[in-house]
Amino acid sequence: MHRFSIAIDQCPSELRPALAGITAERPDRFGPGGIAIRFIHEPAAARRLAVTIIPAAVEVRYATPTDAFRALGRLLGIDAAKKPTSFTETARFKVLGAFIDASRNGVLRVDQAKALMRRFALMGLNQVIIYTEDTYEVPGEPFFGYLRGGYSQSELKELDDHAHDLGLEMQLCIQVLGHLEQLLQWPAYAANRDTSGILLAEDDATYALIEKMVVAATRSLRCKTLQIGMDEAHGLGSGRYRKLHGIVPPFDILNRHLTRVREICRTHGINPRIMSDMYFRLGSKVDHYYDTDCVIPAEVIKDIPKDVGLTYWDYYHTSPDFYENWIDRHRALGSEPIMWTGVWTWCRMWAGLPFSLSAIDACMTASKKKKLPEVAACMWGDDGTECDIYSALPGLQFFAEHGHAEQVDPL
Repeated sequence: MHRFSIAIDQCPSELRPALAGITAERPDRFGPGGIAIRFIHEPAAARRLAVTIIPAAVEVRYATPTDAFRALGRLLGIDAAKKPTSFTETARFKVLGAFIDASRNGVLRVDQAKALMRRFALMGLNQVIIYTEDTYEVPGEPFFGYLRGGYSQSELKELDDHAHDLGLEMQLCIQVLGHLEQLLQWPAYAANRDTSGILLAEDDATYALIEKMVVAATRSLRCKTLQIGMDEAHGLGSGRYRKLHGIVPPFDILNRHLTRVREICRTHGINPRIMSDMYFRLGSKVDHYYDTDCVIPAEVIKDIPKDVGLTYWDYYHTSPDFYENWIDRHRALGSEPIMWTGVWTWCRMWAGLPFSLSAIDACMTASKKKKLPEVAACMWGDDGTECDIYSALPGLQFFAEHGHAEQVDPL
């Protein structure tokens, strides 16, 4: 592989902290005697980069720091047997994200999370989302992160600072309805339970807790967009809620709960997003997210807050046609969906790359055709985070290539 030289003190100031970290991590690829790389910032309305080979040096012209790091990543990937050549590139999406699961008995150490972020930046990604069901510090709530390795507020700030240096916007993904078994197991939260994993909706004590959660989840981050989950809330309203309120249609509980949480978020300047599957599941006779026969009643659609982003997650289909259909169904709910594909890191010891590439290819092809602005690739840790997350990097690189080209050869 080629060796490069970067005079960091002569680079634009916005790139220096990240370049210092990247070059220090790879002394085999950077140092005296290498091909000189010069970075030139050229502001533009959209993400783009241009790499020009000049005598004894390489010039990188970039619109955003993300473009600069993407250009550097491409240069590092050139085979030693080939000479670097000039190239230009334009991102196909406004946002290209990577999603890390830190809730399944595998909270990444801060140093490893930073190391992954550096790789994300070199791929040309500009967003990182960390999934924290109960693994983040909530002041006054000591069971958040208890015996789980949760991130402190100072650690979240440290991660956010590093992400910012790399051109990455960092967000947390928390849960404000289901997937809270690890928290609700404690007697201190007995009054907040509907079922063993679902919060009790339409309860003042629950919303007081949720207010603490959303404030804590954004407190140490620059970004005030927050993914609040609300997916896979199977059995919503069937536990303690039913004892208190009787049988209430789950659609009504879902919309009223979302409306209340949205109000809390807006009070604190937070932009909430949820995962969309419960609307489709509740409209399905077989409780299936991808049921083509599902029907979401018009009165339910009317009551979905239109300023809450809906995230369409799909790691399963290999036909672009299905994604296009489901994107249209999401748009019919009243807003532009956020798209999540995935590299299969869950329930296995090593990333399932062959199927991941097929699903990513179909998803990204459809997302470009439908002109979605925002996509991310998820690396879940279901069943204990046994998988080596670094084994997912080839799949994530394929996702990144799709984010910068119309078509990509998976081979």
